[in-house]
Amino acid sequence: MKLVVCEGRDDEAVINGICEASGIAGLTIESCKGRNNLERYITELRIRPEFTRQEVAGVAIVIDAETSFEASWQKIRNAVAQGFSVNLPAHGEFAESAPRIAGFVVSDSHGRGMIEDLCLASVSDQPGFSCLQQYFECLSEKTAAKEYHSKAKFRAWMASQVEFESHVGLAAKHGFLPWENAAFTPLREFLRRL
Repeated sequence: MKLVVCEGRDDEAVINGICEASGIAGLTIESCKGRNNLERYITELRIRPEFTRQEVAGVAIVIDAETSFEASWQKIRNAVAQGFSVNLPAHGEFAESAPRIAGFVVSDSHGRGMIEDLCLASVSDQPGFSCLQQYFECLSEKTAAKEYHSKAKFRAWMASQVEFESHVGLAAKHGFLPWENAAFTPLREFLRRL
């Protein structure tokens, strides 16, 4: 068994979409139901039957950077150290432990971001995307809100494309994301190495 642990259902859907489009098979993808549950979830993995029977070959942990890549990477490292007594070598690199374990933080070049930012980056070359940017710039100028969450931006993008598919998970599930886009390459290659 090869297990991917991520934050939530939207992350599960995106990882599933990447795997299906890229021919990456044999991964079990599970949500820890929020980053605040990560440490407990990882600690409880080792008492699950498939772990006690040593049927798990590898574990990949994927979480969002949100506002800090470093803080999120440390969160993964702490969870793995607490749950498996393993020190991860480097971001995206597997520890040669039993099972092999690695972590991946979804972030932009500034060390921030989340799965929605990755999805937005994948459609940034499509017609109309500049209109989305102008829309949020206009809102920032005309309202008290100066920053808009990536989830809001992605929902606005999807609302401009189709009806009723405004969440990342639904967009991923129904094929509205260009999986071949280079924005997905680092995560795709990480999953291939599992």
